[in-house]
Amino acid sequence: MPINSVFLGEFTRKELGEAIANGTIKGAIVPTGALEQHQDHLAMIHDTVSVTEIAERVAGQFSPHVLVTPTVPMSVSEHHMAHGGALTIRPEIFLEYIYDVSHSLKRLGVPKVMVLNGHGGNMRQNLEPKAPEQMKKLNDLGITYITYWKTCPASFYEQHLELETSAGHAGEFETSFAMVAFPQRIRSDQINYQNAKLASISKGGQILAAVIDGVSEQVQKMLAE
Repeated sequence: MPINSVFLGEFTRKELGEAIANGTIKGAIVPTGALEQHQDHLAMIHDTVSVTEIAERVAGQFSPHVLVTPTVPMSVSEHHMAHGGALTIRPEIFLEYIYDVSHSLKRLGVPKVMVLNGHGGNMRQNLEPKAPEQMKKLNDLGITYITYWKTCPASFYEQHLELETSAGHAGEFETSFAMVAFPQRIRSDQINYQNAKLASISKGGQILAAVIDGVSEQVQKMLAE
């Protein structure tokens, strides 16, 4: 039976082994999310399902050459512990985990690996000062590490958003994204945050298209290196 999925976990060991051995698999995406509060109107799983959605759509553009691993669902969210809810992982533990997943892919024979981050606490500039040794290990492995909303130029935010200049937390950007990708996870009657009140389906469509284009460009660059 042919595999009609970009998710590594959907393959059997034989199917995966053959796809790697014959050179079909050129790279893999390791998405990282979080479990943390997103005001009163967005589900705590927002970052995880957002980055999974992006990873699947991007990998689909490179099918059958790019696979997606299971998303890392919890990460560095200490800064949200005082705001009503999060599960947090220490930076060094999070990076060690990402290293092990990435190293496993390399050992299997996957040539290129991208960590696709979907959470502010996991951004390189936030982790490197707290866990420099672990970040160096990841760098030495040759991993591409990007944050999905950073692939959009500043001009995109200036043109399409009214209050935010990046992916504001649970605001105009993330709520618009949710309206398009998974509206069932929005508690519309609980939108009390001013930025979120400016969210729209139209903005969500523009955001989704822009980040998919931006991440796809980075995947193409990684594969060409």
